[in-house]
Amino acid sequence: FTEMPTDNFVESSFWNFDALFQPQQHPARDQHDTFFLLDPAEAPQLPPGYSSKVKKVHSQGGYGSQGGLGRSEQFEEDQSSSWALWGSHLSPPVCSPPQEKFTPVKYFSIDRVFRNESLDATHLAEFHQVEGVVADRGLTLGHLMGTLRQFFTKLGISQLRFKPAYNPYTEPSMEVFSYHEGLKKWVEVGNSGVFRP
Repeated sequence: FTEMPTDNFVESSFWNFDALFQPQQHPARDQHDTFFLLDPAEAPQLPPGYSSKVKKVHSQGGYGSQGGLGRSEQFEEDQSSSWALWGSHLSPPVCSPPQEKFTPVKYFSIDRVFRNESLDATHLAEFHQVEGVVADRGLTLGHLMGTLRQFFTKLGISQLRFKPAYNPYTEPSMEVFSYHEGLKKWVEVGNSGVFRP
């Protein structure tokens, strides 16, 4: 795995959401889940060729995607240009424009992220998150489960369960649970999923 460059705390909604094909109407993009900046009001110009491809996939589909999770979706460019505090759900560096020729990659990051949460014993508005991304052709959910098992085993966490979940940017998606001896119950230790085409 190669470490992703994660030295920004602010990112455009395009890279934070649109490039992950997270629908613009998804609740996770609302003010109640993401911190948005008022000043500056707009992010710099996006790469025109790439942003038009992302817009087309959102609204019409393409590249193996149906667009809008199977329904027609309006795509508003002003939403793409707003600034958000980084990584409300996934770190944006994995979404940079693709190279001319696809190359399999493995990335990780350990960084501070921000989410507009109600504070309690298990939720903070600012926390550190470990992420991994593997991009290759022919990968399956089984590959993802095997990678997660290896990762958590190296951390000393060997009792794992996977539960189907919904993420706006992956399908299928899974929550990862581990048995906590001290609490005598299963607790969530991670979330995961396979990017849509």
